[in-house]
Amino acid sequence: MPPLDYVTGLESRGALELLLAECLDGSQPHPETSCVLLAVVIVDVVGLKAVNEQHGFLAGDSMLRTAADSLRHASERTRLLARLGGDELVAVFSGPTAEADARKAVAILRNKSLKPLLRSTMTIAASPDSPSALIDRLYASVRGQSGQGGEE
Repeated sequence: MPPLDYVTGLESRGALELLLAECLDGSQPHPETSCVLLAVVIVDVVGLKAVNEQHGFLAGDSMLRTAADSLRHASERTRLLARLGGDELVAVFSGPTAEADARKAVAILRNKSLKPLLRSTMTIAASPDSPSALIDRLYASVRGQSGQGGEE
């Protein structure tokens, strides 16, 4: 398993890609661990670049850690929490309650009034998604938002 992200303590993008590949190839042998339904929440940390430029990377790292804590709090029954990229974090939910759990996480994050401002949305894996196609859809969905919240 790839090492944890050193800033957030979340899993790395490598761990996310491994899980998505495992889930999306359809080879899960047990129903309780299956990824028959896979929902992914993406969180964009708004203003991270400006904080890094104005206050330095340590301030930006603190902002990322706070965002990761918010995602942990919002994601009770997650299969995986990971840092996708520079300012994007994800929560992966699987199983029969995956969509409801992901919607709940987005709602909690949307109602969060503390800093940093987080944009969040979710997507459902669809056949025949590949890990890269799903990640591309996640990026597109969060980039398409003009403010906090929103769902695909």
